[in-house]
Amino acid sequence: MKITAKHRCGCRDPLTKAKYPAGTCPDSAKRGHGFYSGEFRVPKELVALAGTDRVRFKGATRKEAEEDGDRKWAAIRAGQQHIGDLATGEYLDQWFAGKRSLRPGTRRRYGDFVNHLKPWLGDIPLGGLRSHHVDQALRRIEETTATRPRPVGPATLKDIHDMLKTALNDAVRQRMIPFNPAIGVELPEYTAPEVEPWEAEEVGVFLAEAADDRLSAMWELIALHGLRRGEACGATWGGLDDVRSVLTISQQITGTAAEMGVWAPKTRSGKRKVDLDATMLGRLVLDHRPVQDDERKTVGAAWDNGVLPDEHGRPVQLRDLMFTRPDGRHLDPQWVTRRMQQIARNAGLCTTVRMAAAAGAEQVIVGLRRAAPVGEWTLYVDREPVGQVRVVEVEQMRGTRARLHLAEPLPVDVEVGAELGRDLLSPRRLHDLRHSSASIQLAAGVDLALVSKRLGHSSSSITANLYVHLLRSAGQHAAETVAAAIPRPTRRPHHVLTSNGESSGISDADGVVPGQRPVRRGRARPRGAEARGFEPRRGYKPPTALAVRRHRPD
Repeated sequence: MKITAKHRCGCRDPLTKAKYPAGTCPDSAKRGHGFYSGEFRVPKELVALAGTDRVRFKGATRKEAEEDGDRKWAAIRAGQQHIGDLATGEYLDQWFAGKRSLRPGTRRRYGDFVNHLKPWLGDIPLGGLRSHHVDQALRRIEETTATRPRPVGPATLKDIHDMLKTALNDAVRQRMIPFNPAIGVELPEYTAPEVEPWEAEEVGVFLAEAADDRLSAMWELIALHGLRRGEACGATWGGLDDVRSVLTISQQITGTAAEMGVWAPKTRSGKRKVDLDATMLGRLVLDHRPVQDDERKTVGAAWDNGVLPDEHGRPVQLRDLMFTRPDGRHLDPQWVTRRMQQIARNAGLCTTVRMAAAAGAEQVIVGLRRAAPVGEWTLYVDREPVGQVRVVEVEQMRGTRARLHLAEPLPVDVEVGAELGRDLLSPRRLHDLRHSSASIQLAAGVDLALVSKRLGHSSSSITANLYVHLLRSAGQHAAETVAAAIPRPTRRPHHVLTSNGESSGISDADGVVPGQRPVRRGRARPRGAEARGFEPRRGYKPPTALAVRRHRPD
């Protein structure tokens, strides 16, 4: 298509008061007078894409105008959509509504992210969105949420930026905008914290506390074999091969109580076979299954695992679930998390302070007691030990409260919520049980690739990045192994003479004493009779070799 621009100025004939036709103004030859513009017709098959049948172009010179026309024609031929004044907020709503493959948890987070962005970017036309708009929006989000109970920190800000970048990448692929304005925006510095799961001893304390729980087998399965919360909720008896001692993970229950679903595992490698130890197999088959069978008989025909939608929205009848509620319904993943934290909080706990007391007090008011309070206890504030107390007498009060009489005064001030116990567990998430399983396996020398496969990670690099601090000891061991595997001759130490003729001790093979700077060795300066201008004194005799050996220090 030939793009041609004509001169236009808008000047009028002084006699007729009519505008001069294009190119007929008598002043058109003057430098800088008027402008150049034109238009071209859009082929019928491209009108729907361009949004119009005519496209105008203009410029200060004929060359600039024709280049503008060439760009617009090339954009239409390349499939560039005509989006008009489509606002960024409207586009984000359309994009979010079209993300049908999002898992419930991700959908909830993306909805929150869109709501964060719309007040600052919602009215800006998508075609006019630039990097400084995105940068200002992220700054405003961080500032306006700083005083909230849960402010938007650097980690969440990065997630918001990543979602926006993904949405705008889709707009670029759909030829709605020519480039992604979110690329290149600088974010606050953020370093992901290292995973700090429970140690093996702490996991043992938790499992001991959970031994009497109805779902004790599930806690053990998560803690020892690294199942995700949703995978444990979705595990079925049909996936258990008790002959080969293998549990197949093929589905997971995910989401909140308002929006739950049964989905395939998080990654393709998440659909896997997990080898179980003999004790774990016995806990499932000999301990847990008979209890569930008794519950099923009690409920009778009303026993039902429930119905949940899959990733396509189709209803799925759940059957043969390994872990359920007493009435047979599937477990709510969020309830599972709360129950785990309740068990962890009770491990080693005696009682909780219900009335503040000052340092020096000899009595303290507590609530329900999980163990007989008389004896020696550690006092915890926010799960951090702050001192020791010895209870000598318990005085019952109204309700569940009691007054504890102490052998010695309180060492510190205590507020409501302080705890008495022994070896209380630090607060952890349910997902940290999975991290504990990985850390125990790595610390025991299990190969990284095998740990990654057991956890269902999509690649070993994810496992290595998550647990890099746990691999340092393995790296040191590898370095020592390599050094010991290389055969090298033994180097014998020797003495080195110092400048005053005294021995300075043992040196290495290069004659350098450890801890001293090496001596720069150059060409020896001639001395004695060989030196330039040397004149021996009268009666001088050069020393013999025997004399030199006698005076040389050992």
